Amino acid sequence: MVTLLDSITNYYNDYFIERRDGRSAHLPLVGSPVLIVGIVFAYLYFVLRYGPRHMVNRKPYNVLKMIKVYNLFQMAANVTLFLRICYNVFLLYEHFSFRCQPIDYSKSRVGMDEVYFSYAYFLLKLADLADTVFFVLRKKQSHVSFLHVYHHSFMVLTTYCALVFVPGGHVLLLGLWNTLVHAIMYFYYFLTSLGAHNNSIWWKKYLTRLQLMQFLHLAFHFGRPLFDGNCNFPTFWLWYGFLQAIIVLGLFLDFYIKTYKYQDKNELAQKKA
Repeated sequence: MVTLLDSITNYYNDYFIERRDGRSAHLPLVGSPVLIVGIVFAYLYFVLRYGPRHMVNRKPYNVLKMIKVYNLFQMAANVTLFLRICYNVFLLYEHFSFRCQPIDYSKSRVGMDEVYFSYAYFLLKLADLADTVFFVLRKKQSHVSFLHVYHHSFMVLTTYCALVFVPGGHVLLLGLWNTLVHAIMYFYYFLTSLGAHNNSIWWKKYLTRLQLMQFLHLAFHFGRPLFDGNCNFPTFWLWYGFLQAIIVLGLFLDFYIKTYKYQDKNELAQKKA
């Protein structure tokens, strides 16, 4: 038992103290992974166990005003971060490589921008957890799907590790794609919070298609340097990004087929009737 604890302690000290990028160590919530793991476990416990039990004999909470403010904040924050990353990738960098972009670990403007972009993106993934909490408080437990919970949980853990070990470089494209998609997604959520019916928002299907395009491109983006070779970016994180993109692509594709193909069949049957 003592040997096991010593191994865990040595592993923790080696990876999260010795090998981490020290430029982000002073930022709130970034010092230790224990707090982040605790937040994720608390989130899972609330949305899967405590929350549904708490709500079983209660009426849904009226959190609509809070949701409207939350959606507007998410729209503004994601658009802002998307535009800032675009500026760096397409204008500030002399030669940003879409094939293999190494990380700038210096304290130059570009290097520190990547740290703060990664930190802002990590905070947005923490804020995304509120989506599921709102579902539970409104007694919409059917919305708390495996895809939803898996994606939100792993994005918090992934973005924390990316901030600590690989802040920027080749992973910037993930932030670029994801902030664009989330800005549009929260605009859609804002419209529904104003009373717009799902069927009246004709482009909802295309939002899901955009998400599929996102993960398809990210699988290519992380997979290309793996198979091309000679990329000065940590191989472990290339594999992680590639496999996660493939997994989430499969989950979203399954959601798309079940949601929209079934819906299209019903609409076709109604027209024939």
